Amino acid sequence: MDFGTLNVLSLALGLASWALPIIAIFYLKKKNYKRVRNLSILSVSLTVVSMYFQFLYINHLVKIGDWIAIEDTNGGVVFCCTALIFVTFSLNFINLLIMKFNKNK
Repeated sequence: MDFGTLNVLSLALGLASWALPIIAIFYLKKKNYKRVRNLSILSVSLTVVSMYFQFLYINHLVKIGDWIAIEDTNGGVVFCCTALIFVTFSLNFINLLIMKFNKNK
């Protein structure tokens, strides 16, 4: 297995986890709240899988003893994981708030 693809897959899944809440906005307009909820769950799940791929890659670097690569990339990985979590949860939270207020009308 080429462990470099884990980074590419992690990036793709992270971007998908941001795209799903944006897609859910169109379902909010149609009042399809079940679809919005399902997209939110899928978005958070993709975030978890994306971070898991990063953990697998770091584990690979530990196994081969590439400590320099870990030291060089650790700050960027922490920043990206933090941004991924914050943006994903913020987008989904905003959608769920809009959904809740639309249901009450």
